[in-house]
Amino acid sequence: MRKILVLLAAVAVFTTSVGATPPTHVTGTFAVVTAAQTDTRTAGGNTFTTLERTASLSGTFTGTATDTVEVVMHANGATSVHGVGTCICTIEGVAGTFEYRFQASGTFPTELSGQFVVGHGTDGLEGLHAQGTFAGSFFVAALDGRYHFN
Repeated sequence: MRKILVLLAAVAVFTTSVGATPPTHVTGTFAVVTAAQTDTRTAGGNTFTTLERTASLSGTFTGTATDTVEVVMHANGATSVHGVGTCICTIEGVAGTFEYRFQASGTFPTELSGQFVVGHGTDGLEGLHAQGTFAGSFFVAALDGRYHFN
């Protein structure tokens, strides 16, 4: 019985990893091209601004991104952001789209650092998963992370 359980466990591990690619390093740049304010409100000394942006990505991810970002300028001078978007991109010559989410903090407009997560790839990027960090200003940031396909 024990041999059967060990064999079943080995098969389960093997079948979950079949087709997955090994993690690959992500580097590049995210540069805002346009930003349009769609909403602003103030509460408790904090200012909340919603932006619709387009950006250019270069490096491992190459293409054009559109996203919605909420910028919170806190009363103490700190700034936090979070957002969601879609990129029409290529990765190593393979084209498709993917969705991304991010969150960050810094001091507007000169300093920003945070994390991103990528998923829901379509077309040639189906099965794409990525995560990493970014750092720079509110308008240009360097990306660093890992991606793989399931």
